[in-house]
Amino acid sequence: MKFIKIMSPFFFIFLVGLLGACGKYTLPTAKGYSQLCQTYVGHDSKDLIEQWGQPGRTYQRPDKGEVFVYVETRDEYTLNPLAHSALIEYPPRIDPRKGGPEVLGDVVGSSRPSMDYCITYFEINKKHEVVKAIWKGDCKGIERDKK
Repeated sequence: MKFIKIMSPFFFIFLVGLLGACGKYTLPTAKGYSQLCQTYVGHDSKDLIEQWGQPGRTYQRPDKGEVFVYVETRDEYTLNPLAHSALIEYPPRIDPRKGGPEVLGDVVGSSRPSMDYCITYFEINKKHEVVKAIWKGDCKGIERDKK
């Protein structure tokens, strides 16, 4: 019984510390993904390729620009991103009945949490600058504080 009385303050301190740490952890959200995509808008497309790698597919825009398409699936071992090729279209259709559009600056998204993919389109102008991002599917990122 004496052991429990001695350990009680330590347990209480541990519990308070644990709960305090949990308050700082946030789960990825669709808004966080839009914030992530917005960080590339206005920057050179080389920065995007440096961070995300070569796009899985590219399209030519009528204004001589390009569109970089990135596809991410939940389970890379059982699902081939090319299996979603039927879902990759430009310009992408954002159906307001199925969630969205979610607009944040120059980013438009359509969250579909039940899907097993995230497709992101980055529109690039003739000067090789990212001018817009469009995403659809189960796309999530950590929300950033507004400072």
